[in-house]
Amino acid sequence: MGKGGNADIWRMSLVWIYYYGDVDISYWEYLVGSIYLLVIYIYFSRAKTMAIKKHPEYKHLLWGFFAKMIGGLGFSLIYFYYYRGGDTIMYFYSAVAMSNMFKLDPMTYFDIVTGPNSPENLARFSMETGYPYGYMYSDPRAYFVIRLISPLVILTFNSYLITTVLLASMSYVGIWKCFRTFVAMFPSLTDKFAVAFLYMPSVVFWGSGIMKDTFTMSAVCWWIHCFVQFFFKRRSMVGNFIGMVLAAIILVVMKPYIFMSIFPVSMIWLMFNRVVRMKNALIRFVVLPLALATMLVLSVTVLSWLGDNLDKFSLDKVVDTVMVLQTDMSRAEQYGSNYFDVGPMDGTLGSLLSKFPVATNAALFRPYLWESRSVVVALSALENMWLLGLTVLMLWRTRVLFFLRCLGGNPVVLICFVFTLLFGFAIGISTPNFGALVRFKIPLIPLMVSGLFIIAYLDRERRWAKVYNRVFDLGKYRMGEPGAEGLLSKEQVARRKRSKQRA
Repeated sequence: MGKGGNADIWRMSLVWIYYYGDVDISYWEYLVGSIYLLVIYIYFSRAKTMAIKKHPEYKHLLWGFFAKMIGGLGFSLIYFYYYRGGDTIMYFYSAVAMSNMFKLDPMTYFDIVTGPNSPENLARFSMETGYPYGYMYSDPRAYFVIRLISPLVILTFNSYLITTVLLASMSYVGIWKCFRTFVAMFPSLTDKFAVAFLYMPSVVFWGSGIMKDTFTMSAVCWWIHCFVQFFFKRRSMVGNFIGMVLAAIILVVMKPYIFMSIFPVSMIWLMFNRVVRMKNALIRFVVLPLALATMLVLSVTVLSWLGDNLDKFSLDKVVDTVMVLQTDMSRAEQYGSNYFDVGPMDGTLGSLLSKFPVATNAALFRPYLWESRSVVVALSALENMWLLGLTVLMLWRTRVLFFLRCLGGNPVVLICFVFTLLFGFAIGISTPNFGALVRFKIPLIPLMVSGLFIIAYLDRERRWAKVYNRVFDLGKYRMGEPGAEGLLSKEQVARRKRSKQRA
């Protein structure tokens, strides 16, 4: 990136940045970025070659990587040249100031990147290094992004484009891990899960640039993957526990409402899997409500303990926070015609919960196509039409009743839709405009789409059983597809193999 205000023959100055003057993406960034891309491609290509014989889902590894790169580069170029600014640019140039500090005084850089965002640390910057943007430096959540990307900015020689490439590649690993976690449960849905996790346009676009959403999307996927490996499969216990802790830290610091949604859902998943394994129906009937109550109490306890870290999203402040956001939303002149209103509320919890249908519908399926006011929002509206169509189709095919049976009888389907509804309500009730909504919702899209595909698979199995006059037992699919590794631990997989050998 250029550091001065004068253009030269190598650079067309298009965007003015305080402390840096007129800047553009330099030609060398495209050349060096291509080399970075080639190296990363070779890494993923080698991983595919080594694994594809045993794991057929690796056929999607490179295609998913290509989609991620297109999304990240497309996001970067649109915000750089079309919008000519935005938080993504501000994150980057704030990190450039830290990168310049590293070059001048590495020890000071490490003090700043690991220390508080205090006035004393801000005073250590100078016109020679540049300064982080004030509104980002003073916001701990935004400043955490700057801390995390500053090492990448150092490695990319202060290149916005190449930093995006590295960040998108690193975030892709978490999404790929979560994709494989679902494939292990339902191998026959590999291509469907690839659509859900790797190819959904909004997830690829909004989850690949220098933004909080890239970190939080990957953190949700890492949390799910490590949670399954730690609690169900009992593999690499230390590593997966550390993975869960790091994912939780990213979520709590950057977007605590995501953690407030995924944590109780995970506890329900853990409880459900323990209870459904009990063979005695009477014991299950007695234990289920007790286990559910225990998990809810545990969830509330943990979220209350995190109260200070959750800030305005803590349990005792969430209603007031929503009311403030609703008041802000009512100022139509600020958002133009790109905002939506869930209706009046009186500040009580009951009033808040009464908005569940309209808020959740807004999060899942709006903006509708006729509500679009920009190209980016229109593309999200097309995706929303597809999501709405797929949901209606599944409800119609299953006659709703079997849809509900799958929710109550399959833990994976249950957690997909509980998270979708809980998180959807959280962002639908608190997000004032469509432009932000389409970006905030991306963590729920892979789980929602995966849940719909699993229900479609179970419905197909039910129909085939009817054709061949067999009894369809939904319980056989609780741990995943019959015969698949699913959510089995290493010991359970070993017992299954020994049983097959004896047979």
